[in-house]
Amino acid sequence: MQYCTACQKAIANIVIMDLNEGSVTGSQHVCAQCAEQLGVTPPKTPKFAPEMLEDLLQGMKPDQPEPKQSGCCPGCGLAPTDFHTNGRLGCPRCYDNFRNELMPLLQRIHESQVHTGRLPIAISETIPKDESPDLTEVRQKLEDAVRGERYEEAAQLRDDLRRAERGEALEDKDN
Repeated sequence: MQYCTACQKAIANIVIMDLNEGSVTGSQHVCAQCAEQLGVTPPKTPKFAPEMLEDLLQGMKPDQPEPKQSGCCPGCGLAPTDFHTNGRLGCPRCYDNFRNELMPLLQRIHESQVHTGRLPIAISETIPKDESPDLTEVRQKLEDAVRGERYEEAAQLRDDLRRAERGEALEDKDN
């Protein structure tokens, strides 16, 4: 930060250079008010039409990003073509946004569209494979009951879950 050489009060924001055959022979730092008194004005920026500026800037950028496609993730902006080329999602919202593309892919890779989880070998041998989704459903109902502060229902679901984990059949609620 340098003070104006003319008034020595304000901070200089304009530099006036004396040139002689391409070399600087002297310089003066002045504030805007003193520059106006000396007859020096800051250079005016040329006015261009927006279309002209756009064309000029377009030529300067070698890699133009593709215009946003429909179906882009609202969370991270991942486009469907990006998902298909790199096979990765950008954020948790992508799972909802690309659900239609993901489900057939999961079916092809994992031979299922539902995650059943893993069980310890000792338990998995005693429980038929078609009962394991029931455990997930009971756990979800238990969480919902606790969140809703329905403690009697939560206690019953907890007991059902323990019985199911031991290999006993789940009680039918209709009886």
